[in-house]
Amino acid sequence: MMKKQKIAVLGPGSWGTALAQVLNDNGHEVRIWGNIPEQIDEINENHTNTRYFKDVVLDENIKAYKELSEALDSVDAVLFVVPTKVTRLVAKQVAELLDHEVVVMHASKGLEPGTHERLSTILEEEIPKELRSEIVVVSGPSHAEETIVRDITLITAASKDLEAARYVQGIFSNSYFRLYTNSDVIGVETAGALKNIIAVGAGALHGMGYGDNAKASSSAVNSSLDVFGGSLSTPFSFCAACSSACAAS
Repeated sequence: MMKKQKIAVLGPGSWGTALAQVLNDNGHEVRIWGNIPEQIDEINENHTNTRYFKDVVLDENIKAYKELSEALDSVDAVLFVVPTKVTRLVAKQVAELLDHEVVVMHASKGLEPGTHERLSTILEEEIPKELRSEIVVVSGPSHAEETIVRDITLITAASKDLEAARYVQGIFSNSYFRLYTNSDVIGVETAGALKNIIAVGAGALHGMGYGDNAKASSSAVNSSLDVFGGSLSTPFSFCAACSSACAAS
């Protein structure tokens, strides 16, 4: 078993909170950082985050911070789960405050508004290489409201450096939450960014009376992956992973 790690989770939204609980379940020291004081106080005092989960009580070992410098102090890893529109801003702040090398992960889905850059690219640009690992993307078919109640979840840790991906796999994986490693960062990020667009399209097709054949078409995501330079097999590996998880349960 991996020794206890100190991990800063940046962003106390639904997914950030759920991932913080997974890490805490695995015995790590988890520090959630956010910029809404009332929310931080609630996590520390009531051990709840009712903005997102009405009936969930968090472990009292999960600590929340208002000051980013305190959350980053002597951590082993940093997980970005902030909205895409502020990823660059928060990355700049992290770069100014870090004084040692950490493993940098992100679990946000989407592209930067305006530039349409992938989030791993933004983190590479804003955090100097001497302060970080290769970026690890934590992504896959998942719902925070299911992960927070410890339903089976199976996703991917993708990085140019498979050792960094295996580290992230090690800190997260347990009996209900499993990560598989992958080197196709572009494919994993792009598939994650496009999934909601595809879902809206499928809903529109359903409303127009089309059947499963039309909704199951993967031509749009495949074409986009081809443009970005990702592997066309990545979306199908996500589907296979979901099928395996369902069969195991």
